[in-house]
Amino acid sequence: MEIDLIIKIGGSCLSNKMLLYKALKEPSEENIKAAVKIDLEIIDQIAAEIGQVYFSKKRRMIVLTGVGAPGHFTVLKYNMHKGDDGTLEQHLGLVEAQIAVNNLRQANLKAFLHHKIPAVQVYASSIYQSDKMRIIESYTENFEKFIELGIVPIISGDMVPDRTMGYSVLSGDQILLDLATKFQPRRVIFGSDVDGLYDSDPKINRNAKLIPKITQDNMDGYIGEIKGDDASGQLKGKIQEIKNLLEAGFKDITLMNLTQKGRLLDVLEDKNVPMSRFT
Repeated sequence: MEIDLIIKIGGSCLSNKMLLYKALKEPSEENIKAAVKIDLEIIDQIAAEIGQVYFSKKRRMIVLTGVGAPGHFTVLKYNMHKGDDGTLEQHLGLVEAQIAVNNLRQANLKAFLHHKIPAVQVYASSIYQSDKMRIIESYTENFEKFIELGIVPIISGDMVPDRTMGYSVLSGDQILLDLATKFQPRRVIFGSDVDGLYDSDPKINRNAKLIPKITQDNMDGYIGEIKGDDASGQLKGKIQEIKNLLEAGFKDITLMNLTQKGRLLDVLEDKNVPMSRFT
């Protein structure tokens, strides 16, 4: 089955990950509350633009979302990214993580409903199994039926059963690779809160330069220079999965700033706007 688009809404679009690190170092009630806050305004803005894409007759799409700071905070708090430690405390932490991520999922669904986009939430924990944090089994046949009906499946990163680790983090980026392989989208878009891939962190270095085009041949150099320290590997994991997509034959992959109003439509119309394209 071929579809029009797979779009990943990065967790950085939905919440403030800088506040996540502050809350982990200084876990006061005030810091934690700030860290897990969801940006409802941006969620609504993104949903409105996806609605414009949907009603332009590009209805055959899948939307993935990151879990943002709410999900990462709980996963890191209980060390769930290291696998099951067999304790009741960690198992209850798994419940906390599901509640945190479900709040984010519900916010996305409400925004889609507000903009009259028919959508259904699919839970990765119910359809995927991993081994050492890589997918080994999946059941994604229902995606095809929903898409045929004109319904947009939404799926996010999750804690999933893991053959070796008990359970492990399955990132939205890895899910995207699996779904892209199965559904052969014409476009693959990774949405972030920055314009694309830079030669250094643009949030720290105001002189950081955007890299507008990256080829499969020079990907390894960029991956080696990136540091990632959240539950899913952050940018390094994203770039690795983009490399895997290139190796699988996809040649139209974009990393863009989804928080900039109108940018998604500009990218899909191939306008000359800041972004990074991978070929």
